[in-house]
Amino acid sequence: MPKLSKIYKKLRLNFLFSIFKILNNKNFRVNALIIGGQRCASTSIINFLSNSNQIVTPKNNEQMFFFSDKFDSSKDYKKYHLNFVYNYFKKFNFKKKLFLEKTPEYCLKSDYLENIYKYNNNIKIIFIFREPYSRIQSTYELYKNQGYPNTLDRFLVDNNRKYNIKEFSLYSKIFKRIFNTFKIENVLIIDFKKINDDVTKKEISKFLNIDLSNIEVPKSNSFKTGQVNENYISEIKSFYNQDLDNDYQYFLKLYKEYKEKFMKKNIL
Repeated sequence: MPKLSKIYKKLRLNFLFSIFKILNNKNFRVNALIIGGQRCASTSIINFLSNSNQIVTPKNNEQMFFFSDKFDSSKDYKKYHLNFVYNYFKKFNFKKKLFLEKTPEYCLKSDYLENIYKYNNNIKIIFIFREPYSRIQSTYELYKNQGYPNTLDRFLVDNNRKYNIKEFSLYSKIFKRIFNTFKIENVLIIDFKKINDDVTKKEISKFLNIDLSNIEVPKSNSFKTGQVNENYISEIKSFYNQDLDNDYQYFLKLYKEYKEKFMKKNIL
């Protein structure tokens, strides 16, 4: 029976996909990606956006499709597009849809971003940044809740190798990586501290050309900025020295310049 069930699900999915292709443009592409950062409310944002009947997200939000070892352009990216089929039919009507997914790790490698550009050179990119010490604290507390047994100093050693703790915190490198690939008008950078603001909601709405006026931003825990523990700051600084501070200050300068250019283009 389990094998028959799997065969049925596969046949059903492929049947729905054939209809999906008919109903959508033959040059169909996913319209938008949230590419980071880690512990910056990207899950909360995509959950919020998925409340719109105009926005279709995949069954599992993080797809990892554009990783170098998973990128598959065969059959016009069928493997990727299949992930959106069920949710598309759940929201089926004849209104135009925006297709969106999020995978924070996409921001970490130029190869991933180049794969995205190859897939759709006009895709909309959303990146959320957060002050690095609170971001690292949040990451550590997440893994502690999931059973990580060691102290913060051990976590910094372990996870710098395993989970890209430093790489997710060096925003200036991420910034340059993004803009080496995508045009400024196709990139929306959001400050985590302003994630609850109505202004941010309007920015996202205009950027994606989707009416979000009737959807409330949830005041969930994922959106809470909180205060970073001073002991955490001291311990993280002793591990990274001035690297995080220097990079973050430089990034804020780049971000300010980006916002000015973005506004001049009347994108927001």
